[in-house]
Amino acid sequence: MPLKPITEGLPEDFASQLTPSETVYYFSFIALIGGCNGKGKKENHWIGITDKSIVFKTKVMDGKKLFEKEAKIPFEKIGLIELSESQHAQGCRLTKGFQLRISTPSGTLIIPLPTKEKCYEIRKVYSKLNQT
Repeated sequence: MPLKPITEGLPEDFASQLTPSETVYYFSFIALIGGCNGKGKKENHWIGITDKSIVFKTKVMDGKKLFEKEAKIPFEKIGLIELSESQHAQGCRLTKGFQLRISTPSGTLIIPLPTKEKCYEIRKVYSKLNQT
C-alpha cells in the first residue's frame, strides 16, 4: 500500500517544525493519562513522520522517569527503531505497555505508546520512507 502525503489537519506546533521541502506521511495523536483511578490530567501528545525525519512531542523515558520532550530527528541520525514491552503505571497500578525505541548517536529515545499496533505502524512507515 503506497503512502499518501498528509496536507490538512496537522496541529500548528507540529507543522511549525517542518521545512518547506518536507512532506508528511504519518501523524498520530498519543493520549497519555496519569493519576490514580484515571483522575489524572489527560495530555495529548503526538508523533509524525516526514520524508526526512521523525518529529514528536510526547513523554519519553529516562531510566524509570517520564518527562516531556519535543524533538525532530533526521533519518540520517536514526540507527535503529525497535519495539519492546514494558510495565508502566496507569493510575495506581502497573499495566502492560509498549515502547518505541529510537537509537541515535546520542543515545536511545524510549517513547511509551498505547498499543503494540501503534509501534508497528510507526516502524513500518519509517521503514518504507527510509528505503527511498
